[in-house]
Amino acid sequence: MNKKMKNNHTSVLFLGDSIVKGVSMENGRYKVLESSYYNKFRETVFSNTKNGGKFGLTSEKLLTNIENYKESKPDIVFISIGANDCNYNWKEIAENPDNIHFPTVVKSQFEDNLCSIYDYFIKNDIPTISLNFPPLHAEKFFNFLASKLSGEKIMKWLGNISRIYYHHESYNNIFETVTRSYNIDMIDIRSRFLLDDNLGDLIGIDGMHPGAAGHELIYRSITDHLLTRAILQNHGRVA
Repeated sequence: MNKKMKNNHTSVLFLGDSIVKGVSMENGRYKVLESSYYNKFRETVFSNTKNGGKFGLTSEKLLTNIENYKESKPDIVFISIGANDCNYNWKEIAENPDNIHFPTVVKSQFEDNLCSIYDYFIKNDIPTISLNFPPLHAEKFFNFLASKLSGEKIMKWLGNISRIYYHHESYNNIFETVTRSYNIDMIDIRSRFLLDDNLGDLIGIDGMHPGAAGHELIYRSITDHLLTRAILQNHGRVA
């Protein structure tokens, strides 16, 4: 079982992919947003915070290098991982749409990796809070791919655009199931995205990375969660 969070923290570590890093697409180029949820958290909630977000990070890569993160001596870790695991090599798909293609990390391995990641932090007595996946905007994502590769050939392999969304969702479902099985706090940012009437405005042109409004939503989700925990702690309902 995950160790309960302490009331006072000396250092916070955010681990995950390019969304954690704060990457978004603006004017056709990827850049790190000044208003990313991480930057706002560091500026307004807790200054002694390290960003371990990396572009293209998978659960496999995180697990391989997990000992390196221990050196930062965090006493709480926020984890968001898996969106790159489910991605495909779209260039290979566009070139060979009749072939069988597998995601970067297959589902069974992603589940095993996530268990190993949680086991590591539990073994080292480091409390963990997880953030599930922001939703993929399938139409934007496909159009972005089609602007660089053969959309016709990719569609031949896909069958329909909605397959992109449901494939991404299946990995999020694994993430949520494993996280709950470890009794680890999870901030459900996905539902807050999906409940927003302007979902398209929250996700960037590539269909994957949230824009400034999406990062603001993630930031508010985190602070709301921490405020709720603080209230429960004050009433003796959280150790």
